[in-house]
Amino acid sequence: MKTLRHAALAGAAALACVVSLADPAAASSANLSGWVKSTTTYYKTNRTVTANGSHIYLRINRVPADMVVFWYKCGDKSVRGRNVHFNPGDDGKRKLVGSDFRAGTVFCLGDAGDISESGAAWSGNLNWNVYA
Repeated sequence: MKTLRHAALAGAAALACVVSLADPAAASSANLSGWVKSTTTYYKTNRTVTANGSHIYLRINRVPADMVVFWYKCGDKSVRGRNVHFNPGDDGKRKLVGSDFRAGTVFCLGDAGDISESGAAWSGNLNWNVYA
């Protein structure tokens, strides 16, 4: 009887684990805006990942020119992620900025564009698709 009860509990726990992995553990977004220029701009607003395995997407509402966006370690610009390229026609497209961040990771965003020094304004949404 004890073995049957143990097997039933183990099976229920495994099923609960499968169900919890299928849905996001949490999701949030933040409105962003900036002024893209031909030089790199480092935005100092800290973003914190709240769960392991986070996939961070950026959707820009207005792409004024060819631009690249990347994450970097706040306070250490030499530690950074890969460039994610946005074309002017990519308005509203969601692109992966980074993934597999550890819980509690703090990062900032930077960008640069193929545009004059005077720059152009943009706005976007940072989507955190977090899976447990």
